[in-house]
Amino acid sequence: MNAQMRDIHGSPMLPDAIEAEQALLGALLMKNDCIEAVPASFEPRFFEEDLHGKMFSAMIELRAQGKSFSPITLKGMLPNHQVGGLTVAQYMSRLMGDTVGYLGIPDWCAAITAAAARRDLHGIADDLRQIAFEDELSIPGDIAVLRQRLADVTQSLAGEQSSFSLADAIDSSFDAVNDASRGKKTEGLDPGIPEIMQLTGPWQKGQLIIIGGGVKQGKTALAMQCMFEIAKKDSVFLYSGEMTVKQIIMREQARRTGISARQQQRGRVSDQEVQMLLEAGVEIKRSKHIEIDCRKMTLDQIGRKAKALKRSHGIGAVFIDHIGKIQWEGKMQYEDEFKQGQIATSKLKDLAMDLDIPVVALTHLKKSAFQEYQGSTIEKRLRAVLNRRPTYRDLIGNMDKDADQVIIPFQPRPILAGMEPGEGSNDWAVWKALMDETEGKAEILLSLSRESEFPRRRDIAWDGNSTSYGMNYKAQQNNRELF
Repeated sequence: MNAQMRDIHGSPMLPDAIEAEQALLGALLMKNDCIEAVPASFEPRFFEEDLHGKMFSAMIELRAQGKSFSPITLKGMLPNHQVGGLTVAQYMSRLMGDTVGYLGIPDWCAAITAAAARRDLHGIADDLRQIAFEDELSIPGDIAVLRQRLADVTQSLAGEQSSFSLADAIDSSFDAVNDASRGKKTEGLDPGIPEIMQLTGPWQKGQLIIIGGGVKQGKTALAMQCMFEIAKKDSVFLYSGEMTVKQIIMREQARRTGISARQQQRGRVSDQEVQMLLEAGVEIKRSKHIEIDCRKMTLDQIGRKAKALKRSHGIGAVFIDHIGKIQWEGKMQYEDEFKQGQIATSKLKDLAMDLDIPVVALTHLKKSAFQEYQGSTIEKRLRAVLNRRPTYRDLIGNMDKDADQVIIPFQPRPILAGMEPGEGSNDWAVWKALMDETEGKAEILLSLSRESEFPRRRDIAWDGNSTSYGMNYKAQQNNRELF
């Protein structure tokens, strides 16, 4: 089964650890519980032999489902081809028969990881030679990519050396409280919207913060506003399945200038407004690193990129817009949105804990929520809109188990707009009065929290032209300078 050695541009033969791979897999097949001895940082991609990597991935998948694995249960999950004259099932049985023990599992994993790192280094060196012949404009970006790959290699070799000390954790916690009490830097991230700070306090490391709600309720606007405010001091990563980078930037420029994205798109701006947009653009450029990825991505891809950005840019928060736009593979792509949402919130909470930063994820209402507003007359149904606020139970995902904070922006006006009665009727007059009453108004609901009392809510201004919450940007900046 030994893999063929490969030669890259005349470089030395690439290393492998086939014997260690076979010994590891044989031990796991003989005794499934031994998989607990495999380091959490060990990944299927470290295997040089592709079949071995797929075999290990299948083992992890079955283990996660609480199932055992054997040549019989694994063979249906693996390619159906011959291995040295043996079927895949026969080959796995051979691995079990050649098992030499179980105590060597950590050492075998280390050998496999080291061989994978050396192969990666050969590839990086080869790519670096190629960059030397590129157009010079492309060199900085390509070198940045290689730097990230090199960071990944370094991380894989770092292993799982313990860095935890209970005494240090207690001291650190006390220092944070002491600093906050003396008016020094508050522990956690300020989302930049006073009403949210009043409800949630600073967003803490390891928290999963859910921003949920119905259609046209301003979820994305709220999240983007918080993200750009946080990015003034900390680098951030945004996965957006809703908008392009251009749309996101136009919205932020609209928030800072009051010139709507629609005006910008249609070029209906004066010379003075052009200057305002240029100044806003320069201001946005002063932000810390903001990584925006609008490609279709799986949870694993989002997680890998976030981890790489934590190493390379020290990101302080991850934003996901939104859970319903995550790409699913395998059996999960056929599951309903309820099941997908549960898996998504669980893995995003794990990611927040793993990276030790807040992860902010957007989600929407279940299809069964708000199908209609109750009332014997149109007027009663219209007025019901003002008081029928969603709760965390109406949202897609496992809020009770995974979410640390659940924030719901609520705006009655867009809902009322879709319920307009016939113009000129008595009901239309009621509708128009309610539309006028709710114009420019919104609420921020704290529907669930592990840190604060809930449910609570705060009234907040809403500007539909600039898709922003609170006082206008210029006034907000002036307030901050004063205080």
